[in-house]
Amino acid sequence: MQVAVIGAGVGGLVTALRLAKAGHTVTVFEKNAQVGGKLSLWEPDVPGVGAFRFDTGPHVLTMPWAIRELFEDLGERMEDYLHLVRIDPICRYHFADGTVFDAPADPDDAARAVAARFPEYPGDVQGFRDFLTHARRVHDLTVEPFLRQDFSRAIRGVPTPKQWGQLSGFLGLAPWKTIHQTVARYVRHPKLRQIFDLYAFYNGSSPHKASGIFSIIAWVQWGDGTFYLRGGLRTYADALVRLATKFGVTLRTQAAVTGVCIEGATGRGRVTGVEIAGEGCLPFDAVVCNADPLTAYETLIPETHRPPAFTDAGLATLEPSTSAFLLLLGVSGENPLHLRHYNSFLPTDGDAEYTALFERGVPGEDPVIGITCQSVTEPGCAPPGHANLFVMTSPPPLRSPSDWTPEATAAYRDRLLTLLETRCGLPGLRGRIVCEQVWTPRTFEERYGAFRGSLYGLSSNGWRSAFLRPPNTAKGVRGLYFVGGGTHPGGGLPLVTLGGKIVAETILEQK
Repeated sequence: MQVAVIGAGVGGLVTALRLAKAGHTVTVFEKNAQVGGKLSLWEPDVPGVGAFRFDTGPHVLTMPWAIRELFEDLGERMEDYLHLVRIDPICRYHFADGTVFDAPADPDDAARAVAARFPEYPGDVQGFRDFLTHARRVHDLTVEPFLRQDFSRAIRGVPTPKQWGQLSGFLGLAPWKTIHQTVARYVRHPKLRQIFDLYAFYNGSSPHKASGIFSIIAWVQWGDGTFYLRGGLRTYADALVRLATKFGVTLRTQAAVTGVCIEGATGRGRVTGVEIAGEGCLPFDAVVCNADPLTAYETLIPETHRPPAFTDAGLATLEPSTSAFLLLLGVSGENPLHLRHYNSFLPTDGDAEYTALFERGVPGEDPVIGITCQSVTEPGCAPPGHANLFVMTSPPPLRSPSDWTPEATAAYRDRLLTLLETRCGLPGLRGRIVCEQVWTPRTFEERYGAFRGSLYGLSSNGWRSAFLRPPNTAKGVRGLYFVGGGTHPGGGLPLVTLGGKIVAETILEQK
């Protein structure tokens, strides 16, 4: 079978590898010069200072078992390609009143840290432990039914006895309760609640709307562990490219797909290939789209072959997740503020930002600011006497072509630098910048085809939304599949890795 993969992100590469391992001929088309999707690099060399290295995508890796499983299924050893380094503490939380809380990687140490830092509510120590127990139960009840299969296909027809049991266990988790409501059952201290509310924010949603199922992140962080890859997370993409070469996958970069070729009537279409500029329709038996499904439906698939939700009218009603504003800063001073690998600077009123983002559709005036200081874990990412800072906020998705003009971008950058110098305790930061790169939601739209610049596809606001993402198997078009962060089972390296397995297995079943 001849298979085309549109986009060389992690999900696309994993699918390609699994299909090639099964004996199929796979060609991956990537519009950019570099493969890996959001797992990219910026490596500026500053005259008189030296070379910096920035991961421009994810900076921590969770659920390493999903990555290990891929290598084992391919007959390879993960350790021959990747060097995992456990992050401890998981995060340093900086509060607006000056309170700092390190979250140790060991759950018992974390409970003791809760007791020491938040003694006003002594019951929160046991509450934290109970929250982890709940998070583990969520993990155990959801991994198999939701993360290891094409959910949209699995729920068709009459449920099997096993599925009835899974459904019963799932409903016992009260998924209709929000993450904020779930957290409030276990801990009382406002600062702890503010920390755990971020679990919804990690996928671009509101803690007052997203399902409490996202409490699974607590177990993912503390139970499975939080890791960094020596050399940066980009090394995962590099490993997949090495494996692609070994297994005979054809990688074509700077090859933009302009359309999916489909024949047949509406609702009964069949893929015949992909359209490449200047080359016409190249024939393939199946097409795997690793592009954002919403963008793909909007730009690659004829409207006559789209499900109603993904026609132009349907797309206009959808709620994308938040996007990102990034400042990549090379700065003098080895470790300003004694930053940890990952740091979260929390405002006095977190709800004010959620209201701005999810009710008014504008950036928060006093946002949550994440800072990854990669050089803490790997000093070679910055020259001696310097540090690399990956600074991120979460503005809303694009609303109009006039969003993020150069003037608006400059004004937001200036305001963010002021917050970094004042609320975040980095005085004089402007004068210490030796190299800089700025990303806006427009960057994510243009570079990665992200729908309205959203970072995580559709938002998970509303408990059903987390489980009803665009499906892996296209409806009404035989031979068309979707993989990546915008489809099931969701975003993040482990989930898109699992998604690659789901899609490959589906194709092999249907061939």
